[in-house]
Amino acid sequence: MTGCPVNGVDAALLVRRKGSRAGFTLIEIAVVLVIIGMVTLLVLPRLPSSDGENLKISARTLASTLRYMQERAATSGTGYYLALAPGTESVKIVEIGADGSDKDPSDPMLQKSPVKEGIIIADVRIPRLGKVSDGQLRLHVGMGGIRDFVTIHLRSADGKFWTVMAFPSGGKVKVYEGYLEDAP
Repeated sequence: MTGCPVNGVDAALLVRRKGSRAGFTLIEIAVVLVIIGMVTLLVLPRLPSSDGENLKISARTLASTLRYMQERAATSGTGYYLALAPGTESVKIVEIGADGSDKDPSDPMLQKSPVKEGIIIADVRIPRLGKVSDGQLRLHVGMGGIRDFVTIHLRSADGKFWTVMAFPSGGKVKVYEGYLEDAP
């Protein structure tokens, strides 16, 4: 009876339509998820981050930079110092030349500030100097690492703190959330 119209519709066409299903295939869904993932990867880094996130990133970057400076000083024989101005955003890395003069670091990894804009160096604690909360401070990093135990407190605009602690002669640098004065 194929070819005979039923109410003006071919019966074979009715059977084919009855067997088809509406919806998406697994491949179509996977392709859409991949596209959404790619768009997310492109857009998220461009979104503005919060003060809390900038503070956390700055503390971790400062700790990594201190570790890297110690490794670089030990392997290259070049001395560095971290120039800090507590109470401000000012953090600069300076290389000590062969003649003892100060110069910009030759290593591109050390040429930019490890602290994000808007993050303040609240204070720096060194046992022989005590708590330094203003002025200028130089943390020397030589072939043997950092000379003294150093605690650096970073503060965000909303008043939150992170603490970076650098231990002498071992290259060990720790990061803690909050304001800590002594190593836990």
